[in-house]
Order: sequence, then C-alpha cells, then structure tokens
Amino acid sequence: MKTPITYYPDWARSIGSNPDDWFRSLSDDLDWEHREDGKVPRMEYYSNDFNNPYMYGIGKGQREYLPKPYHQVMTEIRKALENLTGTVFEVCFLNRYLNQSDHLGWHADDSPEMDDEKPIGIVSLGVEREIWFRSKPLVDVWKIAKALGSEPSVSIVEPEKLKLGHGSLCLMNKGMQDTHQHRIPKASFTCGERISLTFRGYVK
Repeated sequence: MKTPITYYPDWARSIGSNPDDWFRSLSDDLDWEHREDGKVPRMEYYSNDFNNPYMYGIGKGQREYLPKPYHQVMTEIRKALENLTGTVFEVCFLNRYLNQSDHLGWHADDSPEMDDEKPIGIVSLGVEREIWFRSKPLVDVWKIAKALGSEPSVSIVEPEKLKLGHGSLCLMNKGMQDTHQHRIPKASFTCGERISLTFRGYVK
C-alpha cells in the first residue's frame, strides 16, 4: 500500500487482550451520543486529557464535543499503543457504527487542536469494515483539470482500500493528515456493529 500507514491485523490478541471483551465493555458501558439531527450517521464518544471541548467542522456543519471520562478499556488500549509508538496520545475519539448504513465521509484529522507531528492510531472492534484513503494533491489536480474542461483520469483519484479486522490497529504516520484523506463508506453487505477508537495527539 502506497498510503503511509502500518497495519497490525490481530493487534489486540498480540498484546494479550481479548477484542470481544473490549467490544462488549465499550458497547455496554459508555454514554454514547447520537445526534438527533441526523447529520452524524453513527454514535460517538470523546475523551480528552485536558477536559477541553472540541469543535469540529465549519459553518452549519460545526459540532461541539464535550469530553467524557475515559473507560478502563480505553486506558488499557492507550497504554499499549503508547508503548508501541513511544508517543503520548491525549485524545481518544470513538465512533460506533450500528449497521451497514452508518458511515464516515471523506476527511482528514487536521484541525488545529490535533498534533500532526504525532501518528494516529485506529483500533477496530466488531464487524470488519473498509477504510479508504486518497491523496489530497491528486484530488486537487483532478478538480482543477475538471474545472478547466478537460477529462481527468478517474484512476488518478482511485482510493486505496483496507479492511479493518476485529482487534486490528491501523497506524497513520505523522504528517499524513496534511497529505491524505480517509473515510469509512457504507458497507455493501448487511452487517452488525463496529466500534473504532482513534487516538490522537493534542495541541493545548
């Protein structure tokens, strides 16, 4: 894969943990937030060492997230991830996808509060779902060519795709949020739940 990531397919068991237990505890114990406006097609949970609110998006799409307490499973995963990377992760953002229709659109974790000099770790639990990656510069080239009336090659923005298995870790390299976007598309099959934990550095 050309995208600057490292994938650990069975990471949870490699550190002596049971991903089934992780999934069950997080699913049952967390005070999940589900926005009633329908603009967020998934459930969410946010924790931050500094107890600071986090603003995401711009304009009408802007949303505020208030930090909630860390769960012991989140703390366990964080400690193992920090030992692996030698990095301190001050933020954990969880998404809970209830079925095949829940998804996450194209974006980069590049808001000013997030430290792009640190990697980002995505731990996946539950149903295997795809994550897609695409290069920001190539997307910009494609848009410019289209605006000028030429016929840009669709292949130039063809995303790279990776299946995120139960208990896996996807580590996005530092600086990648400046150069790439990612998304979790709707699944092409009927499926149950997936929970993802995204660990990031924070600029206070």
